Amino acid sequence: RLPVRRVEHHPLPWPADAGVRSMPRMCTVVTVDAPGLGPVRVMTTHLEYYSPVQRMAQARALRALHQSACALAAAPPAADEDGSPFRAKPHTPHAVLCGDFNLGASEPEYEVIRQPFDAGAGEARLHDAWRVMHGEAPHPPTFRLFDRTYGPDPVACDFVFLSDGLAPRLKSIAVDTATRVSDHQPVAIELA
Repeated sequence: RLPVRRVEHHPLPWPADAGVRSMPRMCTVVTVDAPGLGPVRVMTTHLEYYSPVQRMAQARALRALHQSACALAAAPPAADEDGSPFRAKPHTPHAVLCGDFNLGASEPEYEVIRQPFDAGAGEARLHDAWRVMHGEAPHPPTFRLFDRTYGPDPVACDFVFLSDGLAPRLKSIAVDTATRVSDHQPVAIELA
């Protein structure tokens, strides 16, 4: 519903992991104009399920994508409005990273995504929206609630991460544990 300013598709790493089922993965980034915030990058992804090697490489790449976008927001290229491919594009440190990460909050890939980095004017990071609202309370399960094809117990593997500037604006986060339209449960956030 928000005006789209930019759409990018980033292939994620797919390192060799012999004998393990896998497929190419990506991160789609849509920069929208959000009322009261300006440009916000909405990054959505689906990380590898079977290969921890690939999932770790993909987690590092997601963090690097956010880090690179923050660097461009802090030091944007020269603006050019001549209608050429060099025309100004929105650059913003504000980001929402969401999707099926195929990992739990205790996995090392989760910590890699949340690890701080130098953003020029101090350290920046991606914050797990659930933890912003609920501290260390366990995430509600988002996978295997109704379909146990991939394991016996429900787990949380669908997350929403927020950039530094958006984390304080989080009003709510909710998991729809009733719908059966997918084998994953929707996670919704509201920003002030």
